[in-house]
Amino acid sequence: MSRGSAGGDPVYRNTHTAGVRLENRHMSLPTRRQVLRAGGASLVAALAGCSGEGSSYSSDVPSGPSPDELVTDYDHLQLRNDAESAIFRNAARDDEQTESSYPDDFLVTTDEERADVEFAAEPDGVDEARAFIDQTDFDEQTLVITQHRTDACHRVKLLYVTHPPDSVVHLDFCRSLRAASVECSVEDRHVVASLVRLPYSSEGESSWGHGGGSSCRLPPSLRTETEDA
Repeated sequence: MSRGSAGGDPVYRNTHTAGVRLENRHMSLPTRRQVLRAGGASLVAALAGCSGEGSSYSSDVPSGPSPDELVTDYDHLQLRNDAESAIFRNAARDDEQTESSYPDDFLVTTDEERADVEFAAEPDGVDEARAFIDQTDFDEQTLVITQHRTDACHRVKLLYVTHPPDSVVHLDFCRSLRAASVECSVEDRHVVASLVRLPYSSEGESSWGHGGGSSCRLPPSLRTETEDA
C-alpha cells in the first residue's frame, strides 16, 4: 500500500509482515540554510529515501486513498529523542537482532505483545507514553508504534491512517521543518516515535504498513474544496 503525493513527488512504502525485517536507509541531508533557500524542494530526494526487503518506491497512485478507507477515531502520541538511539526496543528479539541500526516498529494486539515493548531511552514525555501503552485495551483497541530517524531540524507528522477492508492498516507520515525558533543542526540525528491507538481490536493480525513523503499536503482524494482553493 502506498501514497502518491501531489505533483509526483516520490514516496516510500514499508509493509511489515511476520518474519520480515525492514531496513530504512538514510541519504545525506542538506544544510538548514540550503533547505530554507530552496524552499524545501531539495528535500524530495533526501527525505523520501527508504529501501529494503518489503519496501519500494511508488508514484503510480496520484489520487490517494478513498475517504472511506480512513481511520479517524484514533489516539496519537509522539516522543522525540534528541539522540540517534531508538526510544523503544523489542524484548522478544535476540541480542544479535537488537544490534541492528534500524529501530524496532511494533503492531501490538495482545497483552503478551505489549510485554515485549521496552523503553531503550527516556526522552521528555516518557511517563505519558508509558500510560498511553498501559491504558490500551486490546479487546477493543490496537497499538502501533513506529520509530523514524530524522535530522534535528525536521519533525515527523502523522498525516493520515487508512485500513481498506481487503488490506492492512497503513500509516502515512510526512516531514517538515521545525519552528525557526528551534536551534538545530542537520548533522545531528534524532529519533521520533509515533504511538497510534486504533479504535478496534486486531488480535491475530501481524501485517501492517507505513510510508510517506516530503510533502505534508493531503493527496487529492482527501482534500476538501477549501483546501483546494
